Amino acid sequence: MYSARTVARRLSSPLQDTACLTDTTLTIRRFTITSVHRKRLRFDRGSGEALWSNTHRPLRGLRKREPSARAVEVPANQLSAEERTAVIVEELGNVQIQTKEPEFGNFLRSVILALNRGLQTSKDVAPIVGSLHRSFLERGRSELRAQIKYAYYGYLANQRFTKTNLEDQAKLADLRYPAEWYPATREIQRTIHLHVGPTNSGKTYHALQRLEQAESGVYAGPLRLLAHEVYTRLNARGKPCHLVTGDERHMIEGDVSMRSCTVEMVPITEDVDVAVIDEIQMIGHEERGWAWTQAVMGLKAKELHLCGEERTVPLIKELAAAMGDDLLIHHYKRLSPLKTMSTSLRGDLDNLRKGDCVIAFSKVSIHRMKEDIERTTGKRVAVIYGSLPPEIRAQQAALFNDQNNDYDILVASDAIGMGLNL
Repeated sequence: MYSARTVARRLSSPLQDTACLTDTTLTIRRFTITSVHRKRLRFDRGSGEALWSNTHRPLRGLRKREPSARAVEVPANQLSAEERTAVIVEELGNVQIQTKEPEFGNFLRSVILALNRGLQTSKDVAPIVGSLHRSFLERGRSELRAQIKYAYYGYLANQRFTKTNLEDQAKLADLRYPAEWYPATREIQRTIHLHVGPTNSGKTYHALQRLEQAESGVYAGPLRLLAHEVYTRLNARGKPCHLVTGDERHMIEGDVSMRSCTVEMVPITEDVDVAVIDEIQMIGHEERGWAWTQAVMGLKAKELHLCGEERTVPLIKELAAAMGDDLLIHHYKRLSPLKTMSTSLRGDLDNLRKGDCVIAFSKVSIHRMKEDIERTTGKRVAVIYGSLPPEIRAQQAALFNDQNNDYDILVASDAIGMGLNL
């Protein structure tokens, strides 16, 4: 093995190749002379600084190891501090050779120099050096490239943002006080009407009645189908209304103060008289709950009507108290009885009666069931499933509801569980 100084002394150029950034014996036993030659690490004898370069200079006068002499990879926790430093430096050197960004290259050089200096590292770079060592120990060499990129992003943020900027960013990221998220809405004294009850109890009907009486308002539901149904209903009753969902927009010309939308598209910056938020229990949904939270806390409505299940009452009480809004709770009971049959159809489709609905859980199953029923019973069958366009779903529901045609049976997916009146 050769020391770094010995290697430098045998080369003729002021910028000379070496295999180590420290003035100690080469201790990383898996290195060979040929691998050092390939990495092209420059050692400036005048400044004492080691730099990685694309300069290709052969190592002359050095004893070469045979390719079979390469040692086996040693776990990071079995290496000494100097050995770990050398491995980290080598990996950062590889990154520096590959990078095309001058600023990132300068950052890498400063980190490599800091690794050489050890205890004399500057305060700005010392945490980065520590994080590299921890990443190497915990996750191995493969984690070093990701860690240096994260460190670079943090370095840029600290360099380009003032202390005031960083304090403002910290305030924006503080989500501990939800009632303070929408200060413009908090200036309005809102009245929240919570309509709770089982399916087919009239809770959404009463909320929409109040929306129709208002001068301006918004409806927010979980499905395009529901938004489309309210849009159609309001326009049919002479209340011009926009439709806004993630997939489509139908904007009515003229001065329009009504909007029907999916809950993610709620306009929280507009002042309205009445807002209706349907299926409020979905505020606890793991993926979409944020949209209900935003709507409840951010809508600038004088009256906010929430429709959903009884289990939402404790949560809405806490939110209303935190926001300083008045809360009125309306309880509803089911309008028609729901009973389980004492016997099944026993697999005989001839036992299906007019007004029955068969639920299947895939589009293929729905169409297969439709064909079987029509072939067996001779009756016409309407179909509803989630991927149908809202207009087609509404049309199929209307065919099933109309008692004066031949569509006596409905085959549907569980999409009918929300918002279809059958």
